[in-house]
Amino acid sequence: MPDWITLSKFLPQLVYPFNLALLLLLAALALIMAGRRRSGVFAVFVAFAVLVVCASPLSLMLYREHELQYPPVPVLSSPTADAIVLLGGDVGIPVPPRTQSQLHGNRLLHAFRLFKAGKAPLIMVTGGNVFPQEGLYAEASYSKTILTGWGVPDDVIVTESKSRNTRQNALYSHQILAAQGVDRILLVTNAFHMPRAAAVFGRAGFEVVPSPSSFSITDYRRPKLLDWWPSLGNLGKAQAVMREKLGLLVYRLRGWTE
Repeated sequence: MPDWITLSKFLPQLVYPFNLALLLLLAALALIMAGRRRSGVFAVFVAFAVLVVCASPLSLMLYREHELQYPPVPVLSSPTADAIVLLGGDVGIPVPPRTQSQLHGNRLLHAFRLFKAGKAPLIMVTGGNVFPQEGLYAEASYSKTILTGWGVPDDVIVTESKSRNTRQNALYSHQILAAQGVDRILLVTNAFHMPRAAAVFGRAGFEVVPSPSSFSITDYRRPKLLDWWPSLGNLGKAQAVMREKLGLLVYRLRGWTE
């Protein structure tokens, strides 16, 4: 029987735009073969509409709106805290064919910059592997190695390697840091993920100071026509928005956030 986290990764796939369109097309084929041509054509139309709408600039608008709920704060203007808590998901572990870990985004660098600016005396790296990886350590271990390679002292980095989702990030981090008298934290994660992360860490008992990074939607200048052209990138943005909104809803229903 799959565990809850595995199910939470699988079940949303059924309603993501691209997969939903495929299911609608399969339903259309079945309806047409069963002689229900009108219903089949309607299902094709709905599938087409889902793809067009979700691949449109509407997805970018919704993504931007969600991502900017916690605006960026320059490192030097950031308040201080007892610790910097860095969520996993930014470092790719060395699964084949990789021979070393690699960075996916900016959050690890952002945490490093906060530390170098003296915004907190401690860095907590939280994040295990969502699914077991034989012969490999948890992501937090590789994140710590990168930070020490950049010159962060080993004794100011605390790792948490068991968590598999954001709620576990918060609970396990609080268990470790509360014992060290840490209450106020600078929470570092992707800006898009920050609304859910800040809510669940606050619920776990921290005083959270959001410090978002890795902003995806920028004011990069380009011809306006390109903004209105449907794209696979926009389809991916629609899926990301749906995933986060579903995550927020589930976390709220389960009492993991306010």
